Amino acid sequence: MKMAERLILDDLSGSGWGVGRQAFSFANVVGALDYGYGEPAGYRKLDGANIVATKQGSDLKNAVVVIAHYDTRRDTPGADDNTASVAALLELSRMIGEEDFRQTVILCATDMEEILSFGARALVENLRSHYDRVAAINFETMAFTESKPHTQRPETTFGPLYRGQIRRMALHDWAGDFTMIIYRGASSSLAATFCAGLRLTAGVEVPLLFRDPSDLPVLGKILQRTTPFVRNFSRSDHVPFWQAGIPAIQITDTANFRNPHYHQPTDLPETIDYDRLADIVGATAYALGATAQLR
Repeated sequence: MKMAERLILDDLSGSGWGVGRQAFSFANVVGALDYGYGEPAGYRKLDGANIVATKQGSDLKNAVVVIAHYDTRRDTPGADDNTASVAALLELSRMIGEEDFRQTVILCATDMEEILSFGARALVENLRSHYDRVAAINFETMAFTESKPHTQRPETTFGPLYRGQIRRMALHDWAGDFTMIIYRGASSSLAATFCAGLRLTAGVEVPLLFRDPSDLPVLGKILQRTTPFVRNFSRSDHVPFWQAGIPAIQITDTANFRNPHYHQPTDLPETIDYDRLADIVGATAYALGATAQLR
């Protein structure tokens, strides 16, 4: 992890950003194991660090954040989960490094996502103490695609909620070829903007918007109690932002619902779709230009 920290710090510093290591510590907390099935685990003490790059805008009270966790599961190289997303974050820093924005733009490599998003929790607390309004984009397991039929698990239980999305997947013979954008009502504008960018860079049929079912009026609370699958929309570093009332979206390839290498020793660089990864970087630059107000 120290080596990863140094690589990320050096790379971000070379792109002209204000970069720092933000250490954090938690004591006597419940999280998850970083192996097996991620069973609950108690921790007497956790010491970690987020790597944060900041491009200060003229509006000192508003910020847009892009995050990608740089830890991975034990005994896996973690190419898709989540090294590719960190690479995308670094490329994004180079792409927009010379641009000026009205709002502050922050890029953050977060620590300890795999054991229950402790780095993101620390980041949220830091952001809340410095900014009045924040919006966040979470890069998570987003670089694996598969064009063969029936490579995407069809969760048809949600057909009534996502008729258009289910219809699109069926027309593509349930191929794992789309990019999912998960959002809540408060982040619908950010999700739509990112979706528009990805349509430009990757094609109109690539992005699929999915609102978190638990966020649906009235029905959401019922689904939380009766449908365990709903929890799969709340499995990454966007969740602490949601819990703090901060608009956030997740960009994902759906992880274990598509990628057979998820959390396995076979999660290797040769399994990554680098074209899709580049498309997502371009779409994020587009979204930042619109949301953080490119000058």
